[in-house]
Amino acid sequence: MALPGGRCNHATPTAPLNVTNNTPSQPVKTPTSRPLRVLVTAGPTWEPVDAVRFLGNRSSGRLGAELARAAGDLGHLVTLLRGPGTIDPSPHPRISEVRFQSAVDLERELRISWPAHDLLVMAAAVADFRPIRRPGAPQKIRRSEGTHSLDLEPVPDLLAGLAKIDHPTGTRVGFALEPGTGLLEAARAKLVRKDLHAIVANPLETMDSDRILGTLLIRDGAEIQPPAGSITKSDFAEWLLARLVALHDSRVDQTSRD
Repeated sequence: MALPGGRCNHATPTAPLNVTNNTPSQPVKTPTSRPLRVLVTAGPTWEPVDAVRFLGNRSSGRLGAELARAAGDLGHLVTLLRGPGTIDPSPHPRISEVRFQSAVDLERELRISWPAHDLLVMAAAVADFRPIRRPGAPQKIRRSEGTHSLDLEPVPDLLAGLAKIDHPTGTRVGFALEPGTGLLEAARAKLVRKDLHAIVANPLETMDSDRILGTLLIRDGAEIQPPAGSITKSDFAEWLLARLVALHDSRVDQTSRD
């Protein structure tokens, strides 16, 4: 959570901005299946307290950027929805970028983009609560003596909302960032609650690390981990994307047989 007066070294977008990159991070590989349209979200949301301050979180967007790169390197067409204060991803000819700032921005972009994509990888760290902005509130809350309080309201569940959109062949994948104790149980509950096809259980302890010990949970009950255990986020992104593409292809094949 970024408290009032929080700082960030990146420019804050005042509106979503489309940016198409043109230089690959490495030679583009031939996809092992037909090229997919992959939608990746990365980074935090900043929920405004006033015109100056916000509530946010510590997400760097690193894993989301690596996932977008991995998908592009596999030959898939990628739309990266990237939040504020995140690291700049490596330019790539197959990645188009759209910036967002708040959960409202991200929800709008998801509803616009998702119907035109095959696979969604929701790696963004969306706020659970946001300040209630009341009519007539000052643009900037002034310093004064005594304590202050903020009234918060829940942010709508963006992933659960996407499940209601008619897109039978679309594959939706979420992330669960939870403490190591009870991680898999919490992730499995979130998978069911949000009606996802898969979810990545990500230990809270790896949040600021360059490495990750993630577990992919599939709706059918399967649990898969990289054989090497804890690996770099770059390697994990490549490992994960290969399995998500295979999951999507199997779902599409099953749908066509039905």
